[in-house]
Amino acid sequence: MEETKISSNGKAESTPKEGGIHVEQGFLEPVLLTEENGEMSGEEEKSVLESEQKLQEILKNMNEETLQLNDFLTEESKLVSELCNSLKEILKKLNISLAIPHQDLPIQKKIKKAVLKQDGNLVLTEENGEAKSAYLAEYPPETVMAVLWIVIPALANAITRYRKRLSTRVNFFQGIKKELKNAARAITGDRENQDSVEKQTALATVETPKNEAKSTP
Repeated sequence: MEETKISSNGKAESTPKEGGIHVEQGFLEPVLLTEENGEMSGEEEKSVLESEQKLQEILKNMNEETLQLNDFLTEESKLVSELCNSLKEILKKLNISLAIPHQDLPIQKKIKKAVLKQDGNLVLTEENGEAKSAYLAEYPPETVMAVLWIVIPALANAITRYRKRLSTRVNFFQGIKKELKNAARAITGDRENQDSVEKQTALATVETPKNEAKSTP
């Protein structure tokens, strides 16, 4: 063991004893967890065992959380890809692009304009004029979530407007179809009557000479 003395200048000085550890001036003596004979007491051994058990529980929980984290990351990546693909198909069918309020996006760069194109690409234009375009699924999940919160209501309105335009076209086609069918039926019906009259005339012409031949003595 060693003794620590305080010198006149206020610094700690250590004096090593036989079998002890020399400690440089200004350093504290390390804490000894064992007794001088190298054996732990019952309380110390119990404390070490409890610490080891707690550490094992922490490691076990950490492993379980890591496995769940990996599952969630995989599932999130899959869902984001599927959502962006479906969104792209809808935008492409509607033939529209949507402006995104750039201030609502969790992006650190200074953006002055954000547009979601019909091909599913999110185009970000910075204040210096530089534009960055990438598929929406390639952005961080937080950005994708923010875009979806903004896009879904606008997309619902666009679908409603498209449905109304489509309904107008369908009604127009149905009306035209009805009128054309009536006209075609009328034309076809007149032709059938004319063909019937011509057939009846031809039959009457053929039968008349036969009757006359029978009546001649």
